[in-house]
Amino acid sequence: MNAQKAPLPHPLRVLVKGSSLVVMTPDWNGAPGEYTFPRWIQNGLLDRGRPCEVVNRGVAGEPTRDAFDAWESEVMAGCPDAVVYGYAYYECIHALLPHWLERHVNTYNGRTGPLRTRYRGYLLRPLWKLLAQTQRILDGRIADRGFGRRAHRITSDYELLITRTRTLAPGSPQVFVLALFGPGGNAGSWFPGMQARIDTMNRALEAMVARIDDPGVRLVPVQLLAEQLEDGADPVPDGLHYSPPMRRLIGDWIAAEIDAALPAADGFA
Repeated sequence: MNAQKAPLPHPLRVLVKGSSLVVMTPDWNGAPGEYTFPRWIQNGLLDRGRPCEVVNRGVAGEPTRDAFDAWESEVMAGCPDAVVYGYAYYECIHALLPHWLERHVNTYNGRTGPLRTRYRGYLLRPLWKLLAQTQRILDGRIADRGFGRRAHRITSDYELLITRTRTLAPGSPQVFVLALFGPGGNAGSWFPGMQARIDTMNRALEAMVARIDDPGVRLVPVQLLAEQLEDGADPVPDGLHYSPPMRRLIGDWIAAEIDAALPAADGFA
């Protein structure tokens, strides 16, 4: 008779959803091992002896309102113990250009072909460049003018997303909400009004988390974490996305918070 096998520890399950903050890096073709920060959540939990499954369902350019589209299949069906949301950032980038056009121009799943290649090379890209340059001229004047109303709509969707996750998803997952960085590198010159919109949005996110008033909902303090970087290091060297050290800091901070919030003695490992 075979000896009974020892049971394996139960893994924590972590789901990450958001826009390009959670799926893109500024160092294209970077060094091996320089992952997006969700991988560093996984590494941080494993370093703490916590078996885990970390799933990243981010989509570049995804606005907050689209987070509901796959919520049932990803959050309810997936039964995560913790969910990390990285929304409300994409909406701060462009002051004028519509979401559908930006995604059409900068798609990552487009195909080539005689007509497609000519369309993109001779019509779409030149038109986008002209529109982007026009926006660049006007953006500084627009800044966050009227953005407060938009921020209110965004955070209303965000708050519903979070409360639905806490109250309807099995097991009431812990929720982590990314605070936002302003544009670094050359992005500030292309989006001169973006910093004002980011400031408005960060205030709205802080107020949202305070209003929810739930110990299971945490704002990830990216600005405080950035203070641990070497002097002069830009946390977003391409202007928008996290540097390798910043990704490690964010991932390890979230891993530590999950480890503390979900002790192994409660049956998670």
